[in-house]
Amino acid sequence: MKYIGIDYHKQYFVATTMDERGKVISKERVSTDRDSIRHYFSKVEKTETKAVMEACYGWEYFYDEVDDLIEELIMAHPLKTRLIAEARIKTDSIDSETLAHLLRADLIPEAYAPSVETRDKKNLLRYRSSLTAIKVRIKNMIYSVLARNHIEDKSFTSLSDKFGKKGLAYLRSVMLRGSDTMILNQYLDLLGETEAKIKAAESQIRVVCRQDEICKLLSSVPGIGDILAVTIRYEIDKIERFVSDGKLCSYAGLVPSTYSSGNRTYQGKITKQGNKWLRWAMIEAAQRAPINDMWLRDFYNRISKKGKKVARVAVERKLLEIIYRIWIDRKPYYKKPVTVALPVV
Repeated sequence: MKYIGIDYHKQYFVATTMDERGKVISKERVSTDRDSIRHYFSKVEKTETKAVMEACYGWEYFYDEVDDLIEELIMAHPLKTRLIAEARIKTDSIDSETLAHLLRADLIPEAYAPSVETRDKKNLLRYRSSLTAIKVRIKNMIYSVLARNHIEDKSFTSLSDKFGKKGLAYLRSVMLRGSDTMILNQYLDLLGETEAKIKAAESQIRVVCRQDEICKLLSSVPGIGDILAVTIRYEIDKIERFVSDGKLCSYAGLVPSTYSSGNRTYQGKITKQGNKWLRWAMIEAAQRAPINDMWLRDFYNRISKKGKKVARVAVERKLLEIIYRIWIDRKPYYKKPVTVALPVV
């Protein structure tokens, strides 16, 4: 068996090939164009070779090109292979050689590599998220234009939604100083186009939700609509990756940080280390879940005595535990009855 450590960069990659005894057989710097990749791996015995690369920016292209060319390509978790980054001498060759050594010793902390289909769904969700961020930015720029013109018209300033039907009608009719009228209308055009693209993306996401069995199950959980269901479904991807709901909560960064000193152990704020998109989905769901479900509202109210932030995080974890169970059991959410203590007569 041969082991290849790959240090991937946008324009090239460095590959170190090692035998079972740890002897370096070859070390090459290769361009990342498709022809060069295929030519390099055509010289490798497919059934007798394993390779490893770190999960990094743009890994998808290289991973898809190489995965079928060798017996096994492993993704290394970058944080857990920090010894490479912390080495005193930092060169691409040393990185790839260290990866090969770790692979040979079966010490690679493996990262999950989602399928092409899963990545496609996640890209659609990321696209919608980026459009939403652009929408917020455009609104902020419109507020900036209005602020420098100091709008005082009560018919506009009293509106709770400045971008509702009445608000937009006013913004289209208002006359500002100099170029600001033109700038405002251009921003409003951009806002309208962005909102149309968001709606189109959301329509596609809802189609995915209707066609996916797991998404339908997730939609039964309080606070989770179509967009959040698809987000949670594809950020988790395979529930079998997690041996318990606690591991799933840890993956979302919703477990408390722990500090140990001597015989004492302290727990701090949540780690926020993990999948930020899954954590965002749980934060969004937790804001609505207690409103829609009496049992979760009762759960939130009991914990809120320790603080509202603590209660919110507790609801986020509880929702993730519910998601884990309904996904494993393939059963929709069952609304738990709330026990009300009756007064003694």
